[in-house]
Amino acid sequence: MKAGEDVPMIAAEVLVVFACACEMFILELTHRGWAHAKENKRWTLQKNDIATVITRTDIFDFLMDIVLREEGRDEAVPRVILGGPVDPLYYYVL
Repeated sequence: MKAGEDVPMIAAEVLVVFACACEMFILELTHRGWAHAKENKRWTLQKNDIATVITRTDIFDFLMDIVLREEGRDEAVPRVILGGPVDPLYYYVL
């Protein structure tokens, strides 16, 4: 966080908030991946479940280049519109 030259100090609370945000991000991605695995009648979460969720969900667009590059596949996966049957929304209150 302090990699920027114009950032002299970071409040202790920022680290806690950043850790909570990371936890919520991972939880959301995992929940959606689990829903995709259950759709395919599997009890094991696999890497392709996470990759499919990333390509189907608008909020994970920033990860598409990384996942598609790692997967080595160029086929397009159809997106699910927010609020669709595979796209449960979770709201968090701190």
